[in-house]
Amino acid sequence: MIVFIILLLLCGAQGFSQTEGVTTNGELAFRALQNSFPDRVEGIAFIDGDWTITAGGETFFWAGGRILPGAERDNFESYGSYSFYIIPAQAASPQSFPPQYIEMLRTRGSGEGRRERRDINRTFQGILFGGLERRQVESQLQRIDFLGKRVSVHQRIVPALRRVEASIREWNGSDAFIDSLGSIDGYSWREIAGTQRMSYHSWGLAVDIQPSRLGNRAIYWLWERGRNDDWMLVPLENRWNPPDQVIAAFEREGFLWGGKWPMYDNMHFEYRPELHEFTRLMAANPAAGASGRDLHHVYPVIRN
Repeated sequence: MIVFIILLLLCGAQGFSQTEGVTTNGELAFRALQNSFPDRVEGIAFIDGDWTITAGGETFFWAGGRILPGAERDNFESYGSYSFYIIPAQAASPQSFPPQYIEMLRTRGSGEGRRERRDINRTFQGILFGGLERRQVESQLQRIDFLGKRVSVHQRIVPALRRVEASIREWNGSDAFIDSLGSIDGYSWREIAGTQRMSYHSWGLAVDIQPSRLGNRAIYWLWERGRNDDWMLVPLENRWNPPDQVIAAFEREGFLWGGKWPMYDNMHFEYRPELHEFTRLMAANPAAGASGRDLHHVYPVIRN
């Protein structure tokens, strides 16, 4: 029997009270960040009724997933929440989506729905990755050869990408896959299309891998929406997917694959080691549960 476990509420930032900030998920989220960025995070603690994390000499409050400096804690409604969720083992088939979920995706994918979503407070992210200003970010970029293409990325992820490439090239099908690629893009200072939220490409922490030919397959929900109102229902087999070996190589090094998102971006890999660690911590602490209020929009894990 297939059981759908909805791990999180899908519409993101909702109401927040002091008691809602006091969640095990807040603690596990901060522990995941501490374990993933030990050179940046100085400690976590429970202070003034909420979990806190200290980085760069500054203390930030969980604040229902907003991760805010103390001065902004009471202003939490002005910000979107960070994305913390359990990474599914595989992409969920859109044929399993219930009607209300399909309509939620349709609304979230509309121009108005995307513009309404608030950006996170990026102060903490700026500490993790060395700055918020464009010139600060660009001073930390490194141009490398990756899978036969030249790409600019944050220097922090260069060793991980080297290991990704080494792993891919050990696979027997690597030559054909690499030859099929048309482009690989990394750093690009920009907002996420149709939103006021900064992309992980703006820190050089994401790469987009596109084939030379799509063969009429979908690769990115927003491009597909332009020709298909039911973009969210395109079957998995009708989307361009990197080989499983490629996805696994990226995930072992702390990257997410956008093909597992219901608002799919199958060319996209972004560096989020804290989510892999959060997934591990949640598996090791099943009693922690999931309030759902602080988490991202990934669809249910499917378990047999």
